[in-house]
Amino acid sequence: MNPVPRFALFLSLFVPTATAIAQSGDSVPSREYITRQISQLQRIRTPEGVETVEQVELGGVKQWISVRGLNRANPVLLMIHGGPATPMMPNRWLWQKPWEDFFTVVQWDQRGIGKNAVSADSATTYPTLSLDRVVRDAEELAELLRRRFGQRRIVVLGYSWGSMVGLELARRRPDLLHAYVGLGQAVSSASEVYNYEGVRERALKAGNTEALREIDSIAPYPEKDGSVSLAKAMVVRKWSSVYNGGWYGTPDLGLFYQAGDWGPEYTPQDIEAHLRNGSWGGGGLIPDMFKQDFSKQITRLNVPVVVLQGRWDLYTPYKAAALWVGALRAPRKKLVTFERSGHFLMFEEPGKLLVTLVNEVLPLTRPGPGPAR
Repeated sequence: MNPVPRFALFLSLFVPTATAIAQSGDSVPSREYITRQISQLQRIRTPEGVETVEQVELGGVKQWISVRGLNRANPVLLMIHGGPATPMMPNRWLWQKPWEDFFTVVQWDQRGIGKNAVSADSATTYPTLSLDRVVRDAEELAELLRRRFGQRRIVVLGYSWGSMVGLELARRRPDLLHAYVGLGQAVSSASEVYNYEGVRERALKAGNTEALREIDSIAPYPEKDGSVSLAKAMVVRKWSSVYNGGWYGTPDLGLFYQAGDWGPEYTPQDIEAHLRNGSWGGGGLIPDMFKQDFSKQITRLNVPVVVLQGRWDLYTPYKAAALWVGALRAPRKKLVTFERSGHFLMFEEPGKLLVTLVNEVLPLTRPGPGPAR
């Protein structure tokens, strides 16, 4: 099995340094001190709350989850991270806390990556990596959470690659879900054409001859047969980040890469293992990711759908998501546009994201009039 050494630069957006802060006497605190303070600041103190970091068995493989919320009676929201191989557990401390007032929020490191990488065996785990297997893991986790919290349904929020997992879970098991939320909704490899055209248009408007030369050199993209070259995709995403398609107004994604350095759930060993295993842990899923075409595969869902999309997003292009939502048949559906965001809404417009979850998603978890499900 050959690893994919450049994969982390393309999709695995969590790329921590795996080292403690360099100390200068006693004036610069260590990573251990910082993570301990963050942990204390974010501690769940309500007696009816929940705050755990634990392993659960999904598909015969131990996988780590964190569960946090001020009230166990609140609706469960399972976030399915992107990448592949980009766990959100280590950087959730920056943006998740306000969600925990309204939801019991579950972060899940998918098989082989994140905290799972410490004990993962590539020889046995790599052959199991597929969209179908990750969806089945998600289904098992949803069932586990239903039982644990005594709730008939949960909310599933899929982010980027995780939106493919979440969407397929919603198709297979609508009975498990109050609602499906797509955050940076991925639709198909064919939508990469919107990424290419969008970044070229932005580079042309900016008069960036270097970008245009590099972008034009990879044409056609995608290939004429519809396939996507990883090397070409990396070029497109490089310039997409420069022109607001990643993090709006932030051409260098270094801050996102480093945010997980201070995640209190992660040890330095966890970070080091994830960096070591991230390429095969995510690389095994790339073929499945580029094979999907949900514009044809999923045209109807029996669960309410809310899609949250950055207007400037070129990683999961806005136009493709909007067209898919427009054609979708569902009991309820809504596309919410974030006008000042690219692909990282939780960093770009965190206030609007919280308000949208409270106003558009939370009501779907309550009994009330509407289409029977």
